[in-house]
Amino acid sequence: MASQDPTSIAGKAFPFRGHVDHLVVGAGAAGIAAARRAAASGAKTLLVDEHPLDPGLFGLDIPYLFGARFDAGTSNAARMEERIVAARPDLLAAMEDGVEVQLGTAAWGGFAKAPASRLFPTPVIGLADRDAAWLVGCDRVTLALGARDVVLPVAGWTLPGVMGAQGFDALLRLYGAFSGRRVVVLGGGALAEGTLAAARAAGVTVAGHLATPATLRIEGREHVSGVTWRDGGTWHEVDCDTVVMAVDTVPMIDLAELLGCPIAWDPARGGFVATGRAPVDVIGDAAGTAAAARGAWLDLATAEDHTLVCACEDVTAGDLRALRPPRYLDAAGPEAGLAALGALNQDQVKRLTRAGMGPCQGRRCRESVHALLSLDRPSPPASHRAPLRPLPLSVLAALEEDPALRANWTGWFGIAAQWLPHWEPVPANPEFIGGRLSGGDVVK
Repeated sequence: MASQDPTSIAGKAFPFRGHVDHLVVGAGAAGIAAARRAAASGAKTLLVDEHPLDPGLFGLDIPYLFGARFDAGTSNAARMEERIVAARPDLLAAMEDGVEVQLGTAAWGGFAKAPASRLFPTPVIGLADRDAAWLVGCDRVTLALGARDVVLPVAGWTLPGVMGAQGFDALLRLYGAFSGRRVVVLGGGALAEGTLAAARAAGVTVAGHLATPATLRIEGREHVSGVTWRDGGTWHEVDCDTVVMAVDTVPMIDLAELLGCPIAWDPARGGFVATGRAPVDVIGDAAGTAAAARGAWLDLATAEDHTLVCACEDVTAGDLRALRPPRYLDAAGPEAGLAALGALNQDQVKRLTRAGMGPCQGRRCRESVHALLSLDRPSPPASHRAPLRPLPLSVLAALEEDPALRANWTGWFGIAAQWLPHWEPVPANPEFIGGRLSGGDVVK
């Protein structure tokens, strides 16, 4: 694997940390099994998993909707790693089989040979932990990324204490750090039943279960205090400190898309799903989720205009339907609105309204926006770009900077005369050396 970036005019080196035969992303049951099979075949195998998470990601609801229902124990990385290994005993078996395991390591990007990227002959995965970011080359990649929660944008859904089934499971089973006491579970099917069983087994009080919440409000001012719902003509209320949305899950396809895997709409498998393409395999829930209340979230298209859809950017369902620009721009959207403009995709709507542009990177609103755009037929999926996880500046600052790059930072983009006043002629063979424009001999 070449360590030199051929597109860099200053000879920048890629931050590689070796090359493996087989890299598996995701240390759930499917990922561990795939890594053990690879190691048994004699392949040099690396298994990475982002858990235990950097504490800051819990507050951003990445990768799950945690709803601020985690206790202070999540800040103790060593303790959380012990709990994760205890919850996944096959990790130890994988290590004994010769698999190199790196926990607390997130995959923030992926690069593979494709029409838009011919730089690397074999796949390259961008990884990061709490201290640094780097690249790993590999001959084969298996993505066992799992699934994430579908969020219903009902009244009060942005209150602390509203979480997803995946987030609830992670805090309860992986981290042992769930801080709630009384929960109400929304949703039906196997996902909701599993959530209810897990809560009761852990000694958490189940205050209520609403399988088909047609009309409901999550109550509270600073955090969840209860749920009210209408059954026929009668309103009911129950007190709780946590609401778990066990409505549905959707496959995580972000890294698969970056690696050039085909993405297709398949409601029977959870919505948009990824199919592997050599040398990339997609397995487990990332390749399709089991039916819960399959497709129920598409009914979000009927949300009332005042319903908040994108909490990060304060975008309502009405803002989306009217393609209304952010309020701070003091501008009007298209007079015809969404319905008269024909087929749209989430990338267009994101640019127009900023829905999905917040720090959660669309994880809380992606399905709601898609449903609102899919009244007649499913709209194309929103695209994904690296970094797929927020990278702190401290992590990026840990990358060693080549002295030549530091000296030539003004010419990063290959436009040596970009800072030259337009009225001055550009020297022949211009170069930026040490911040000075030169035409001829190198100025040292």
